[in-house]
Amino acid sequence: MWLASAEIISRFLPVHSGFEVQPVDAANPIIRFRANRDYLYSHGAFLTNVNRGHVNNYGFTNDQDYDPADTRPLLAVIGDSYIEAAMVPYPQTLQGRLAARQDGTRRVYSFASSGSSLLDYLYYAIYARQRFSAQWLVINVVGNDFDEMLLRYKQSPGFHYLIEQTAGGLSPILIEYHPTWPRTLLRHSALARYVVFNIGSVSPLVSGLLEEMHELRLWFTEPITKANAASPAFIGNTASDADPLRAELAQRATVWVLDHLPESVGLPVSHILLLMDGYRVFEPDQVEAARNSFFGIMREYLITEAHRRGYEVQDMQEWFARRHRLDGAVFDFPDDGHWSALGHEEAANAVMASELYRRFVAAKNESDSSRLP
Repeated sequence: MWLASAEIISRFLPVHSGFEVQPVDAANPIIRFRANRDYLYSHGAFLTNVNRGHVNNYGFTNDQDYDPADTRPLLAVIGDSYIEAAMVPYPQTLQGRLAARQDGTRRVYSFASSGSSLLDYLYYAIYARQRFSAQWLVINVVGNDFDEMLLRYKQSPGFHYLIEQTAGGLSPILIEYHPTWPRTLLRHSALARYVVFNIGSVSPLVSGLLEEMHELRLWFTEPITKANAASPAFIGNTASDADPLRAELAQRATVWVLDHLPESVGLPVSHILLLMDGYRVFEPDQVEAARNSFFGIMREYLITEAHRRGYEVQDMQEWFARRHRLDGAVFDFPDDGHWSALGHEEAANAVMASELYRRFVAAKNESDSSRLP
């Protein structure tokens, strides 16, 4: 009886509606959601940060429908839950802000899903290029993007991983995801969604259980927020411990992606912009601790190796620090490590200040932008 009562009560509360991940396999190698539907987002047991959004005709959280026949120059914004941005109204997101600034002669689409890593971004880039002829890429990189592309550290279905070879190399694999009828059935229960999604996002006990039940997380593609960016144990939403093996393997994986990305998508590095997330802490002692964390080590490594290969990089820590000095702004939610609307605003400012964006807005049509240098 109490379960029925709890279910009824849950249906009157802003419980997360879920996104309904579609099958991921060799024929459909990226995560997309059930298309053409609205969703309701909320965070945690107390249902904070409520937001309503839309999943478009291709299964991405974006208010626009995507048209593969459209020949206007396309800028693709790629990432994980920061770009999925379920907790931020679309017009206030990085991609929403950029799309609003176009004059009708250009497009901005986003391709993202919670839990994706730097390796998954490569496959989203391939998809955006092949399906929609994207000529310009903005790839947002965050703290847990580095080790989570290694099968040693994560094994959730629906994602791509690099496995270590006996000869010392790395090889990509995809762990397929196929929803089953119990998952489909439980999506219709508001109480089940509340327990798995809302409570599971903040409770260490439930999170621990979910960590052992990887497939359960994909019922709803929960944006995984392990801790606030300022937590001593977690910096950049990933464990701060700079274990030498973890860092060494993550560095090898990062180089693998940087080296394979241009050739895989058929674009020069001059058409790819990397946004590197910041620590989002500003006191000198906090910044020093962040620099010595796993995220700090990997941030500097990616920036250095990307520059060495000719990529343009915008360091969001610099943008956040400048804005914070100006007006004391904070760039994530108090109870959630994701960017708030202010974080997305600064990310949009960083993109618009880039050389890549200057060249994108100068492109007038597909024939102009396809003359790649």
